[in-house]
Amino acid sequence: MLKPVALFINGVFDTVLQEILEVQSVLPEQIMFLQPFSGSAMTVLRDDPPAIDAPMRLFVSITIDLANVHYEAEIVGWEDKRTMPEAKKQVVKRLIDLLQPDEGGLYDASKGGTGESVNLLYVRRLRKLEPPFSVSQLQKVRGGEPLSTGRTTAGGWSYVQPEMLAQAAT
Repeated sequence: MLKPVALFINGVFDTVLQEILEVQSVLPEQIMFLQPFSGSAMTVLRDDPPAIDAPMRLFVSITIDLANVHYEAEIVGWEDKRTMPEAKKQVVKRLIDLLQPDEGGLYDASKGGTGESVNLLYVRRLRKLEPPFSVSQLQKVRGGEPLSTGRTTAGGWSYVQPEMLAQAAT
């Protein structure tokens, strides 16, 4: 059963998503990884992590078209990269290197002094939406406002209401 909240991520590189799609078009249950660049934990995911049997729906716009949702997937896990055990980091790094070579590994920008990298999302069942739909069709959980289509820079995320998603994706 899907979680009662969904996540929208603003502006992921299409090449990252295409790489995931290439694997998941053949193996849709294969868990792949997204690493939103942020120094803040995704608190809803941290406090109630999605799982294989309780996934969270994910909607994503791409960097060259921030006003439209181009992909959807299921988030089946979340982890704070700063607190991952070293043995697990090594396994995840090997998986990313093998299945998502353009991702650049399991990066932790916080150690390089260029910013923080906290969130690791485990995703499955990615699909490209044809046609994409406007991010304004998604409503924020907090306040119930539609997402803005006037975004000019990639980055960030919003928790959105799941009842709006079913209408938007059809």
